[in-house]
Amino acid sequence: MIKGGTIARNTLRQTYMMFAFIVNIVVTMYMIATDDNMMEANMQNAHYFRLIYCGVWLVCAWWYIRDKHIEHTIQDTPTLFRWFIIFTIGICISLMATHIGNIKQFVANVLLFIVPCLSLLGSFDIARQHDKKHYIFTFIFITILACIYSYISIFKSYNILGIRGHFGVAYYALYLLPIMLACEKRWLRIISILIVSIVIISSVKRGGLVALVLGLITYIIIAQLINKNNFKSAILLCTTLVIMSIFFYVMISFLGDNILERLFNSDDETGSGRLNIWESLVQRLFTQDLELWVFGNGHLSTTLYSWENLSAHNDFLEILYNYGIFNLIIYLIFFISLAKYTLTSIRRRSKYAPSLAMMLIVYSILSMISIIILSHTCTLAMISIGLLIGWSEQEKKQLESL
Repeated sequence: MIKGGTIARNTLRQTYMMFAFIVNIVVTMYMIATDDNMMEANMQNAHYFRLIYCGVWLVCAWWYIRDKHIEHTIQDTPTLFRWFIIFTIGICISLMATHIGNIKQFVANVLLFIVPCLSLLGSFDIARQHDKKHYIFTFIFITILACIYSYISIFKSYNILGIRGHFGVAYYALYLLPIMLACEKRWLRIISILIVSIVIISSVKRGGLVALVLGLITYIIIAQLINKNNFKSAILLCTTLVIMSIFFYVMISFLGDNILERLFNSDDETGSGRLNIWESLVQRLFTQDLELWVFGNGHLSTTLYSWENLSAHNDFLEILYNYGIFNLIIYLIFFISLAKYTLTSIRRRSKYAPSLAMMLIVYSILSMISIIILSHTCTLAMISIGLLIGWSEQEKKQLESL
């Protein structure tokens, strides 16, 4: 029999979970409305939103630690989470060693990395504690709709044929799609795929389109490996891809050939300039002092040598140049641990393995050709990883108890 105190605590956690995701929706909409420029420490009101966001997810992370003694908490925490925590600590040390400026900017920079770590632990705790996943799916779907609303607001001012050209904010919804694909309601999965696909295609983000397509293909393949006799999901998803293609060509007929030129013109430097950025940063790396290899050149140092003061368009170069080689090594270990966990979930035929595999593919591709670690999308990516692994661990314990 469940004690009243336990019921009250579970109710409190479930209510707080809803509050946390409502805050997530509000902050996400704000960051999209302010041009997805989360990486600027001096952006008006950005640091206050980071502080609120940090406080909200800190409660979830604290509940996770309080449940057990600290040694048991460490033992029960997936390996990849431990590495991300170590990575966050290492980044904070680097920021402390290289910071130049006022304390307000320093705190804002630190929160930029602490928030994803806390959201990873907090969402993991939420997922492993609650069986009623429909609440989470509802709030994630609302978050996706909020992303779309904010995206459309920007789209009206800067359409894809205008000066702006394309929108990184399209990635907000893409990172949440793997969660929706873990939903048992087939119609909701298909609607989520359609919505996110329309956004990615209309944003004319080549990297996002590649990540979406390869991610969906991976999802289909893994789903078939786990459910050998069930081809319904594969057929429905393939049908969805066909619908996406039809929509794509219909949209081209209305908006012109600029979309195709943007998607297939590999020489288009106005949209990225990645090769020049990478070449410049690599040259500087090989001429810098040992101290800079250890501690890095400082927060956002890559923006000094990239096109229009943008990031390195590569998470690994960004971390190596800004925060040092040791933090890069830890981040790579985190990546490897995530891949190992995904493979393990596939081997034990977890129903969350397809979504985890898609998340791994999307995260890997965009880490190589875009920037995640300095963007607010990192928090959304960590929420997706935390929820999927939390449900996977819950499923594992239920099977072990049988």
